[in-house]
Amino acid sequence: MTSLVNSDPAAADVAPDMISQTQQAVQPLVEGGAVLAATNQEMNAEVAGFEPSLLGIRGMLAFRVGLLMLAADLVLGGLAFSVFGMAAEMRAAREVLLGLILFSVVVAALAAWAMSGGLKKRIEAVAWLLERTQEGEYTIRTKPSRSDELGLLERRANLLSSSAEVREKRITESAMTDSLTGLPNRALLTNRLDHLIGAAKRDRTEFALALIDLDRFKWVNDTLGHDAGDILLREVARRLKATVRTSDTVARLGGDEFVLLLQGGLASAQAVVHHVLEAMKVPLKLQGQVVDIGLSVGIAVYPEHGKDALSLMRLADAAMYRAKRKQAGQPEAASDTPASQPARNRETLSMVGEMRRALANREFLLEYQPKLDLNTGLIRSLEGLVRWKHPKRGMVSPGEFIPMAEQTGFMRELTRWVVVEGAVFASKLATEGLEVSVSINVSAIDIEHPAFAETVSAIVREHKLEPGRLCLEITESGVLSETENALNNLRNLAKLGVKLSVDDFGTGYSSLSQLQKLPVDELKVDRSFVHGMMTNRGNATIVNSTIELGRQLGLNVVAEGWRRRPVTRPRGHGL
Repeated sequence: MTSLVNSDPAAADVAPDMISQTQQAVQPLVEGGAVLAATNQEMNAEVAGFEPSLLGIRGMLAFRVGLLMLAADLVLGGLAFSVFGMAAEMRAAREVLLGLILFSVVVAALAAWAMSGGLKKRIEAVAWLLERTQEGEYTIRTKPSRSDELGLLERRANLLSSSAEVREKRITESAMTDSLTGLPNRALLTNRLDHLIGAAKRDRTEFALALIDLDRFKWVNDTLGHDAGDILLREVARRLKATVRTSDTVARLGGDEFVLLLQGGLASAQAVVHHVLEAMKVPLKLQGQVVDIGLSVGIAVYPEHGKDALSLMRLADAAMYRAKRKQAGQPEAASDTPASQPARNRETLSMVGEMRRALANREFLLEYQPKLDLNTGLIRSLEGLVRWKHPKRGMVSPGEFIPMAEQTGFMRELTRWVVVEGAVFASKLATEGLEVSVSINVSAIDIEHPAFAETVSAIVREHKLEPGRLCLEITESGVLSETENALNNLRNLAKLGVKLSVDDFGTGYSSLSQLQKLPVDELKVDRSFVHGMMTNRGNATIVNSTIELGRQLGLNVVAEGWRRRPVTRPRGHGL
């Protein structure tokens, strides 16, 4: 490298000293630049280990630009001192150095300003994305243009928005869908029902609400376990969805209840329900046990039966319970209209209060009908049927107040009164020397009460009654309820000596193995089979089969509801 030599002898003596002094002055700055550069590398290493914040990105990048420019200043300054080492040109060298420093500062400022503007736009885009995500809008996305720290933050913000969208969708589905069956739940059903009412009102059309309840579902749960019950519910849901039209809605109300929202009027709804009932006739095998799927269905139509969701649900529910009591395997339509509902509701509330008053005033009574032994022609038992002699309404049918008593919890009080009256009458017959027992009806609800057998035992002891003179008639569904309370009550009653009869036999789904386990003494063939026995070959076959079953099990068989003469006995057997 060529050196410039000063022609001034005096300056020649001074120049080496000034150059040495200048180099000594610049050396700390150069070393400082190296330290700053090393610090910058360390900071890079630290920043790579964590996700930068929005507030720190702008200052950190501007600082880097300034740092690089300052290092360039120091290097250029050192070169300037080396080149202009002569004393005569020191002033010019200083001016050049100051100019370079000023130039670098301006360039650094301009670079920081330019980068700041781009960063601001990118940061505002991320902030906007997060604000919209917080408000539930998930369609906005940023476009990361670089692979720097801010680009990483942009990608993370996009991922956060996508994850929030997926989570909200899952939460919404969980809140509106039944987890077991995948059907709409009560909340979504209410929403769709309100929407359907609004549309029907606007378009002046009609639709039907069908309320479905599974028959004997409690028996499946108690006998086969809740896992089997869940399988049954899922299968019913599958068959319902496969049977109804695409325009209809299938929802699970809760427990073993389902709801159908059906387009069209009553006739259209009945046709759909008929297909549903046909689909359920295929038995389901659970844990090696063949289970028949029975449904009770009540139908209410908008606007004929109700103009709001509550009225439609209430009337469909009442119709469903009527279908369950009839056990005819057919849907039941609502019987009330919106105009008659207030009066009906007031009458219902009035009857609930009047039943308790009637019990205190002894308005209930037992009417007895005989049970005739066809082998001897003698009356061997009397069945007591509860009646209500109302002071204003006259004789009230059991079909009107018994279901209400079961739903309101009054049935237990009424059953206790019936047992007491039956025991008193049976004791009186024994005192008069008559070998006639007394049969009384008890509800399946009573059999489930843990203290029922103890209550009957106390009544029998109080009236000094021989237990065998009292017979409790329980419906087939009640006898077959294999819950712990029901089985304990039946066993304790049999141990006491009280006779047990299976009422309405043939309408349920009892099997021979189940009857063998139960401590029953009598089977009562349902009147629906007995009435057509003389003209319907199928009914006669059922009656003959029941008599044969009773004979094999050592049980008495009673034909219910036969009141005509002559009586023709089935060949080879007796009633």
